[in-house]
Amino acid sequence: MWLHANFERFNALSARSERFRFALESGTDWRFAHDARAAIARIWAGIEALFGISAELVYRLSITAASLLRPRGSTRVDYASFVKRLYGVRSKAVHGDAIDEGKLFEALDQSFILLRDLLFLMAERGNDFSETDLQQAVLG
Repeated sequence: MWLHANFERFNALSARSERFRFALESGTDWRFAHDARAAIARIWAGIEALFGISAELVYRLSITAASLLRPRGSTRVDYASFVKRLYGVRSKAVHGDAIDEGKLFEALDQSFILLRDLLFLMAERGNDFSETDLQQAVLG
């Protein structure tokens, strides 16, 4: 039922938005990566694509994702810190640093949930997040 109700929205946005399509593909093909490090890298490539952020990446990603997905207040502050920690695990994984396997798999699961939630939000809105949308989410 959910698929039937939402397919057209996802399909239409995929046809119009390279960023959304890339992130959507990331949300599915990470499962076929040869290891968890490659999988988490693929998920985060999708998350980064949704925002188009290239400067102050960790800070802006965590603040923006929290602002879009959580209400103002301590919930948003806590979620921004959580996203920042997830990105830290992603960085260790991608750069080949030593990392506890349990932490890696937990971060992989939580990173996928973050990507999923952002994809749902973008599909619901029907368009890419513009710089104005991101500023409004954070500052508005």
